[in-house]
Amino acid sequence: MPLWRMILTAVNLVGVRFGGAGIGLVSQILLARLLPQADVGIVFLGMSAAAVLSLIVTVGYPPLAMTWLPRYYALGRTNLVHAFHAAFWRDWFWVSLASAAVVAIAWYATPIDPGLKTALVFGLLSAPASSLIRINSATANSLRRFSLSYVPDFIYRPGLLLLYLGTSWFFHWPLTVERVLWAFVIGNTIIALAQAWIIGAKGAIPPPFRTVRHNLAPVLRSRAAALIIVAAVSASFADLVNIIGGLFLKPDDVAVLGVCIRLAALVGFITQATQNFILPDLAHALIKGKPGEVRGLLLRINVIAMVAIGACIMGAIVAGPFALKVFGPQYVAGHWPLVIFMVSQGLRAASGMNQHLLSIKGYQARTATACVFALATLVAAAALLCPLYGVLGMAMAVVMSDVVWAALLAHQAQKFTGRRGDLLGLLRAPA
Repeated sequence: MPLWRMILTAVNLVGVRFGGAGIGLVSQILLARLLPQADVGIVFLGMSAAAVLSLIVTVGYPPLAMTWLPRYYALGRTNLVHAFHAAFWRDWFWVSLASAAVVAIAWYATPIDPGLKTALVFGLLSAPASSLIRINSATANSLRRFSLSYVPDFIYRPGLLLLYLGTSWFFHWPLTVERVLWAFVIGNTIIALAQAWIIGAKGAIPPPFRTVRHNLAPVLRSRAAALIIVAAVSASFADLVNIIGGLFLKPDDVAVLGVCIRLAALVGFITQATQNFILPDLAHALIKGKPGEVRGLLLRINVIAMVAIGACIMGAIVAGPFALKVFGPQYVAGHWPLVIFMVSQGLRAASGMNQHLLSIKGYQARTATACVFALATLVAAAALLCPLYGVLGMAMAVVMSDVVWAALLAHQAQKFTGRRGDLLGLLRAPA
């Protein structure tokens, strides 16, 4: 791909992602204005449950598809493409059944909050479509059909929900948790099926459960499974925080938590996108063995990210109450949790390049260990702090989890790649 085309694609991707974030933000404001606060919390839980369950039932295949499928397409090995998708559908089916069983047990045999039970059921209903969008997007990306990879998920999917909410507001249709979540499920299904039909129209993807000559499942399964927890902690962390918060907080507090963590996630995307821009140059410098250039790139991107996060933290301190008041006066209580969530984004920004270093060197699955410890820290700290401090306790638990994640990633990067990509490690290392 020519350099100008690469830059244009990156700019388009950021624009699409920010457009989708804007649509999601308007939807959240409408939800906060049209529904009682407790109902908003349940809706947020349902959406987060859909994101996490869809990640689980994909069994980690979408990240593998981003690297394996391009090789098969480049070699013209259509039989291996079909074998990859057959392995995905086979594992998807059994994990979906297991997930349904777990949700059924949670519904019938646990004392968890009824709102959380409702969220889990709708998350399960949406998981097939959401998981299909994940594998569709990875396949389209492998075919260099970037618009088809990102636009349906980032723009059309949240756009359908916003259309429903806006229409309900305009015509004064009464809204309930169930109606909003059904609209969410139906919108995801429409997008998933349309995206799959467009990709498959030229035979790019095979139909489900097709008989194939090669059984790639044993080879792929062991690699893919480790990527579930990596993707959950690195890419779907806000949804994990929401669900864990739902275990320990009242629905009203979950609504405040959902608004704050999503606003902080928007800031986190700025640093992620900025880091992604230098990955081609970083990979080239690593391959060519230019340690000075590698250090310079890592140092510059860390400084840029920390300056951006620092500005966002100051903005949250000063203007946080005004921003939260847009959702409703009851959401202003999330001011200091929002500030702390911004601080946690700073920790993730500083440690993010360690994960990229490990991925470039082929050690992405190794980061699952850091993710497991970070998740365990989050659950334990939330169980201890949420009953005492509410949403503020959840924010403190997130910071503690991110500290553990950052420290372990730094250790793994030094151990497996011989260098660290975080700001502290770069400043301590010899020039």
